[in-house]
Amino acid sequence: PQPQGRTMPHWTRRFYAKQAAWSRVYYGPVHAAARARARWVRTVIGPPPQRVLELGAGGGQDAVALAALGYEVWAVEQVPGLAQHIRDLARLHGQPRVRVLQADFYRVALPTAAFDAVGYWDGFGIGTDADQRRLLRRIRAWLRPHGVALIEVYTPWHAARSAGHGGRVGRAYRQYAFDGEHNRWLDRWWLPETSEQVTQSLRCYAPADLRLLLEGTGLTLVQIHPGGRMDEAWTRFLPHAALEEAMSYVAVLRPGSHPERPLRQPTGKQAMLQ
Repeated sequence: PQPQGRTMPHWTRRFYAKQAAWSRVYYGPVHAAARARARWVRTVIGPPPQRVLELGAGGGQDAVALAALGYEVWAVEQVPGLAQHIRDLARLHGQPRVRVLQADFYRVALPTAAFDAVGYWDGFGIGTDADQRRLLRRIRAWLRPHGVALIEVYTPWHAARSAGHGGRVGRAYRQYAFDGEHNRWLDRWWLPETSEQVTQSLRCYAPADLRLLLEGTGLTLVQIHPGGRMDEAWTRFLPHAALEEAMSYVAVLRPGSHPERPLRQPTGKQAMLQ
């Protein structure tokens, strides 16, 4: 298939490059949270051998953790330094099953009906509703008929609570804000020694909004897995929360029309959702 003309929002490459460089979080090893997420993904999509596509793969910790369980993983990441870190991490762990594509996932050319699962963690909502629908239609085209998409979606209620909070991460400081009119979570980062700053803007979706967004994409929401939340003082992350308090949830999407299953309340397996 040929790449489409639309690209990711212009701010994304610079933001994610600076966030990674300033925090160094994404340049780290395969951490326990990535291994826990991989084990949880296995409970949803089933055991390997399967081919998994990860969008916005960051430093590759999740991709390598999945490969360690026996999955073939295609990792798409647009930031050159992060794409190289995925390659290095896969080589360090002896994981030839990780294939890295340095690309914009709105434009990357991937085979249709080639993936058993598609995962997208910590980043859905970077564009407009139309952008999200365009991406969801691409995901549907990449999935096999029996496939499943796992999309981490941020909630507007937790984003609204975050306004004014923040703190230091690595070399940088960050502060959250919330655009209530457009349901967008704003995450501003800056270096204290310079005036350089970057901002991430993510559209937040309640499950009811997500169902509307999915209309016409060929995907159906079949299950919701709530993640955790920050405590009231915004000083520590609590890994378990009800949906009404959660920072995010993982939406389980399948091609076609499927009956929706009961909401999954968080268990010990959901500790990796942040």
